[in-house]
Amino acid sequence: MRERVAVGGQCVSFWLLGIVGAIALLQGSVTIEGHFELLQGGRRPAPQTFHWMLPAQYTGVEVTELHSGDCYVIQQVEGLVYFAEPEPEVLELQERLGGPLAHLVESPKGHPECVLAKCVEVSNVTRELITRLLETGNSRAQRLARHRPSPLDNMRGGVYSDVGSADRSRYRQTPEQRMAYLHLQTAARDNCYEAQAPRTLTIHIRDHQLRPDRTGVYSGYLYLEHHHDPLPGRVVVNAPRRFLQERSRNLMTHSWPKRLSPDSGRAPSWVLTFPELTRDV
Repeated sequence: MRERVAVGGQCVSFWLLGIVGAIALLQGSVTIEGHFELLQGGRRPAPQTFHWMLPAQYTGVEVTELHSGDCYVIQQVEGLVYFAEPEPEVLELQERLGGPLAHLVESPKGHPECVLAKCVEVSNVTRELITRLLETGNSRAQRLARHRPSPLDNMRGGVYSDVGSADRSRYRQTPEQRMAYLHLQTAARDNCYEAQAPRTLTIHIRDHQLRPDRTGVYSGYLYLEHHHDPLPGRVVVNAPRRFLQERSRNLMTHSWPKRLSPDSGRAPSWVLTFPELTRDV
């Protein structure tokens, strides 16, 4: 009778140990799940807005680096370029613009604005330059930034983006090149273009040939959503809770004295490993 009681007590102890262990694992799964969700939620960078300015005598301006899956769109664009011989006063204003620029700005959604001293100065010169072009230039040679080129205007004028074509200085109608008016239509639908590979995004003026006598300026704002993880390597799978629950059920449905037998020659099967918690990216 004493032996039966001892054996029965030992079995009860093992079952109690199993129940306590299972409860601890289930509680731990909640903690682990919340921890990994925090890691995932903090990986993706916040959206960014870039201000860019392209004087007409330059071929293009580099704006930002893209990763695969990043979502980008020209959110706002303005300016005018003149495809004819300009007046001397216009050339003087053109030189005051300086070179191309592109930088990150902090702006509220839907209304980007650059208030840096350099941007304000360039904006003032731009207004004066465009006023002179409208007053003295031929209207048939004027092209707005959101212009839609056609054979009637010799396919000149308007802004286009480029994310990796072989010849970025000329518009080749490739999928990697988009005219600004298409960007604006996309932005109006609260959508954007997805980068297919890591690329440097640049902005250009459409022209079938390089023209050193172009005057004027295009400028605008580009919106970028980062759809990538900035740190390469291993990320957490967002389903550890189900995995731990299944392991704890396995603990409860097997014989603990048999699992604890030192004669098995291997580690007990109730020792948990967690390879499923991570995956390669």
